[in-house]
Amino acid sequence: MNSFVIALIICLTAISVECKKDKSEAAGEARWLVAQSNWGTMTYTAPDEPTKPLSMISSYADEKGKMFFYLMGSHSFDGCLTLSEAELKPFENFAGAACGTNGSSDPEDPRCAKLSVNGKIAPCDSKESCALGKASLFERHPEMKEWPKGHNFIVHEFTISDLWMIYSYGGGSVFSPEEFYSTEPKRHTHGKPIEDGKDPMEMMGNTGNLKKDPVPQWDKKVERARWIVNKSLWTTISTISVHLNGSPWGNIRSVVDGVSLESSTGKPIFYLPSPDPTNIDVAQNDNISLQFSEASLAERLDDNGNTCDSLDAMDPICAQLMISGVAKKIACPTTLKTAQEAFKERHPLAPWLAKGGAHTGGNYFTIEPEKITLLDYYGGATEVDVQDYLKWEEQSESSVMTSINRMLRGFS
Repeated sequence: MNSFVIALIICLTAISVECKKDKSEAAGEARWLVAQSNWGTMTYTAPDEPTKPLSMISSYADEKGKMFFYLMGSHSFDGCLTLSEAELKPFENFAGAACGTNGSSDPEDPRCAKLSVNGKIAPCDSKESCALGKASLFERHPEMKEWPKGHNFIVHEFTISDLWMIYSYGGGSVFSPEEFYSTEPKRHTHGKPIEDGKDPMEMMGNTGNLKKDPVPQWDKKVERARWIVNKSLWTTISTISVHLNGSPWGNIRSVVDGVSLESSTGKPIFYLPSPDPTNIDVAQNDNISLQFSEASLAERLDDNGNTCDSLDAMDPICAQLMISGVAKKIACPTTLKTAQEAFKERHPLAPWLAKGGAHTGGNYFTIEPEKITLLDYYGGATEVDVQDYLKWEEQSESSVMTSINRMLRGFS
């Protein structure tokens, strides 16, 4: 009997002993992810609506774990930065909803590292801190040097108050800012071994969906929004946290919106295991927001394999989309069956999502959109009409030809 099985038996059978992950290991994993990543989702709330979470894409840089942002104007707010290993190289993983150096885990798999960092974002408070932050940001994000000076970009720093991370089986880990800063970055391998020497890239799905539909132009807001949601295979779900007493919080979940753009509805579907913090939050307050970024899409890789034509994730040309609304549990058997078929096709590394969910129990959800904002060009974000968004339909080549033939018959 190997050591893993023995440890598992001890955890399952012990009555008075609580099995906990090593906090220093979790902190090291968090430091590694912060050092490797370049962007994440920032969850926050508007002052007049503290029970409704909002979100945006935020690029950042760090110096020994201390994180900095380059924001337009001066801001001070409580927020949660959520990071996913699924956004890291190799970017070829994007096509198959894969994560890790060998592409062997789904973005929702616990072994695909995910980190949620809560704290206060505010302008840097000293010349030394501002200089350190700007140098770090410009080194990791060279494009920021060219951002318009007239737009009043200011270095902000992140004062961390809470960290939550999951990087292996057994649930999430909570550790203090002191533990985070005092630990050296270290990646802990928990990936699934490759079966029979097979290349996991050859096992990936989505080949029928990838690059089939061209990226809609920036002025086609509704179509672009629907395209982004359909092509996305994971998202950040923002909630109002129960375990953080009402603070904004974000968590990574895998999503599907149909097998293809033609079969999409615009309402992405996701699964929440019963013990997941997001599920607990939604049970108390069902207001959520979903954040999507083209920096995570295989369809936006350029000829050199770079994301968004090598643009920064905060660049307006690398579109980002937020859908805010109410989480709705899926009760219709037909909708549930269709969703599971889509998960089977588009998340081949997460077979449980096509078979009723995790062993812990849980439910499939979607979102009832109330507000949709899209940033896909210079000049600021645009609000997309919800009804136009939901009514939009992809026209197949045959349907386009039918429409043209009908029009021509009208002239004859």
